[in-house]
Amino acid sequence: ASTFDVPAPAASAPAGPSCGVGLLCVGAVASAGAMARRAAAGSRKKAGASKHQLRAEPVQAPPPFDPAAQVGAMPPLGFFDPAGFCKKGDKDGFRNLRAAEIKHGRVAMMAALGGVAQHFVKFPGFDGVPSGLSAVSTAPGTYGFVALFLVAGALELGLWTEDPSKEPGNFGDPAGLGQYNTEMRQRELNNGRFAMFAAIGIISAELLTGKD
Repeated sequence: ASTFDVPAPAASAPAGPSCGVGLLCVGAVASAGAMARRAAAGSRKKAGASKHQLRAEPVQAPPPFDPAAQVGAMPPLGFFDPAGFCKKGDKDGFRNLRAAEIKHGRVAMMAALGGVAQHFVKFPGFDGVPSGLSAVSTAPGTYGFVALFLVAGALELGLWTEDPSKEPGNFGDPAGLGQYNTEMRQRELNNGRFAMFAAIGIISAELLTGKD
């Protein structure tokens, strides 16, 4: 019988450099994933903290309405309200009082002018009407007073109504003078205040002396 040589088993090849590179790649990927997860968690924490800070910041309310800072508070008296009608923060109440002040001032300016002019000027048909307050109770002066009262009421209730989106007493500029500014508003208020005293003085003087 022939003898066959049985080959010896081959020895296992030693691990080459490619195996080490693969392990390094796997480790790098795992490390990068862990770092990415930590970074994402940190971002979420920072975002949550930022939202919490935004919610925690208080919203500052606008300053309360101050009547002393409005048009009409000017030298030499400044803000003059000894009776305390205008309360700080009461914008609606101030608007009502300011509208009434402007209205009375405008009427008083016309009344003071008319109280002086009526002594020298007579409308046609009113030659026999006495001057002064007695004209209201003497025809045809009575008819003129009634007509004036009705026209003034129609204008106030229909045409010249207060607009909440505008300043009190602002009914536009029908004459197109272009003088509606802070200075002219200050002048109107001052003249109206002075005219109210003047009208009271004219009426009081006539009642005391009997002369127009």
